[in-house]
Amino acid sequence: MNAAKKRRSRQLWYWISLRMIGLALVAILVVGTGMWLRFFWWEAKLRNALPETVRQELKLLEADHAANAERLREIYGQYLYGDYFTPEVLRADLLWFSGLVLIALPLIIGGGIWVSLRLSRQLSTVAIAARNIAGGDFRSRACIAPDTPAALHSLMADFNHMAERLERHERELQASSAAIAHELRTPLTAAKGRLQGLIDGVFDATPQQLSTIMRQLDQLNRLIDDLYLLSLATAGQLVLTPTRFALKPLMEERVIWAAPRLQQQPMHMLIDCPGGLILNADRDRIGQILSILIDNALRYAASGENLTLRVLKREDKVLIDVEDTGPGFAPEHIERVCDRFWRAEHSRSRHAGGSGLGLSVAVAICQAHGGQLSVHNRDQGGGRIHIELPQ
Repeated sequence: MNAAKKRRSRQLWYWISLRMIGLALVAILVVGTGMWLRFFWWEAKLRNALPETVRQELKLLEADHAANAERLREIYGQYLYGDYFTPEVLRADLLWFSGLVLIALPLIIGGGIWVSLRLSRQLSTVAIAARNIAGGDFRSRACIAPDTPAALHSLMADFNHMAERLERHERELQASSAAIAHELRTPLTAAKGRLQGLIDGVFDATPQQLSTIMRQLDQLNRLIDDLYLLSLATAGQLVLTPTRFALKPLMEERVIWAAPRLQQQPMHMLIDCPGGLILNADRDRIGQILSILIDNALRYAASGENLTLRVLKREDKVLIDVEDTGPGFAPEHIERVCDRFWRAEHSRSRHAGGSGLGLSVAVAICQAHGGQLSVHNRDQGGGRIHIELPQ
């Protein structure tokens, strides 16, 4: 990221410098050419005023400057350049130079205004959008003006990406209070009602009744743990314990953990991972990501009957793809799948015990490792969750 910022800074510096240098060279060329024409005209005027005999002699002498240097100096001093430094000639040169500067000045000013307008037109859109965002309008975006440097195009893209992130965080913040209260209230109310029934004698204190209460409390505990992890990740305080471990055994372990649910679903699991691939990361947190993604596939993609955990090593990164052959993600939902408390199928997810935080937790753990998680649809059908982690 820092390298990209430095590259854009160099590009912008190069773009501005090149045009400033071009304006300076144009101004020098105008003044230099004008002074050369002034001197050429002045010399031609003097040569035309020479006596015919002197003109012919000068023509012969200039054919061999080295052999006739002394005589040429006499003629130059007497007929041509002897009066060059007189006040009249210097005054005429100064007036001529001033006129050329006045001609070049509009070119410099016009070119400078042209360059500054191209920059300010784009920067003004950033300033307007930033002012709107500061006023609470997180939907505001900077429009990319035509004919602007590529470096500024990158700046616009980064700014708009930042605005999108702010809009998403603002949307999550507005929804989180009500969502948290609702998600906490649901299992708590269920557990409290069941306990009240036991106290009033409505229900018998059987192991089944107690197990129902425990499931509600477990759901409540998981929700609190997820919220705590997300709050730590948002504050940049999520503590990781990196170790070196083989990734394939961890995948096999998490599949075994999910075996009871896999037996209830007609889903075939496939692990495609090099046996000797070593990852330097927090093993428990990476395992948590895998469990979240397996659980997500069991909730929404079990109809596809196939789930593949595929791992590739590319340069200094480990790429993990969790692919299913289910219905995939609706195109209008892909951008929001990883939002907190967001569900595409509200009733089914809540009935199955989901809180809508799973993928948000997975994204937070990936980012804490310096990686990223993205959601896609497969060309062959089904969904694909792509993870990139530094090795």
